[in-house]
Amino acid sequence: MNARLTIFICLLTFLLNGCARSPIDAKKKSVDRVESSISKNTVSQLTDKDIFGNETTLAISEEDIQAALGGEKFSAPLNSTIILVQSGSRAPEMVMQQEMSKYYRISTFSGIPDRQKAISCNKAKNEEGEIASSENMNYMQALRYIAAKGQQQTIIVYWDTLQAGRYDTTTKTIIWSDYRNEKLSDSASLRYLVRFALVDVATGEWATWSPINYEYNTLQPLAGKTSVTEQQIALLKQKTFAAVVKDLVNRYQY
Repeated sequence: MNARLTIFICLLTFLLNGCARSPIDAKKKSVDRVESSISKNTVSQLTDKDIFGNETTLAISEEDIQAALGGEKFSAPLNSTIILVQSGSRAPEMVMQQEMSKYYRISTFSGIPDRQKAISCNKAKNEEGEIASSENMNYMQALRYIAAKGQQQTIIVYWDTLQAGRYDTTTKTIIWSDYRNEKLSDSASLRYLVRFALVDVATGEWATWSPINYEYNTLQPLAGKTSVTEQQIALLKQKTFAAVVKDLVNRYQY
């Protein structure tokens, strides 16, 4: 029994040493991994960490900010090749594909990251023949590799949320919340919130863009409450996506 325990401890020590973090992680704050706790029945959205890594937890200096300001302007030229990804969906909605196709040559890819894979380390020999550990790449690195193999220049990821607004007579403002197929009063409004992340395949440089929110009073004046029809939502989505894609193109085509 003691021999088996000794072997187990040795193996555990070996595995822990083999998965030692790379030097860049010394600058990152420790982040608890919660991927394994996600329910299989819940659609997994892409997080900022999936797209940008741990940059939001780095110790950013004033020099880092100035260096970023001095970098080249991010661009996605007209008719360039892109991979389009919708967070939380196996494929982007056709409405968004159609709008993007007016300006770019698009391919699509899943926006549901694989959270079930175990975290592991791979060992490979470097140019000097020494054994070096390499950590699993994040989702954006995988997308960049896929895009590079397909000769795509840019990856565009978007998040969209349908919200309902209700007028608050006390504050004299509209209170917004995620729409969950509930019945709405005749004074309600709807809007889509859309956010984009653009990543250059060759360099890994990225940009984010949240266009102006477009709000629509889609419900006809009716007594009491009424359900929003699929046709109303489809029209709202069409108008919103056309507007935000045009904004995106105007901002990044040069």
